[in-house]
Amino acid sequence: MANAFGMKKFYSIELKIHSKYYKENVPPYTAKLVLTKESPLINYLSNNRALRWVYRKNRNLLEAYGKEKYLMIGKIKYPDLFDRKGRIGFMELYISHIINRAYTNAKGST
Repeated sequence: MANAFGMKKFYSIELKIHSKYYKENVPPYTAKLVLTKESPLINYLSNNRALRWVYRKNRNLLEAYGKEKYLMIGKIKYPDLFDRKGRIGFMELYISHIINRAYTNAKGST
């Protein structure tokens, strides 16, 4: 559902998850930073000023809204991002970010 400004919710992630195996408690700022760096679509929307974050404190939910025009262009540019049926957890994304950063630092120093 789009709102009055032509923004449409395309992604949401729960930042505080408690299960019997692990606990995730990620600050919204960190989640925004990692998602912007790791997702080409979110990075594209951010660069075009077509991205808006909404943090629902009562549900610990971070939602990403994008302008519909740029979401359609992003769907064309990054079609593999929309084909996934499963969801990736934030910790997996964060670990991937840390590994990529360490790899880039190691690659740059040689």
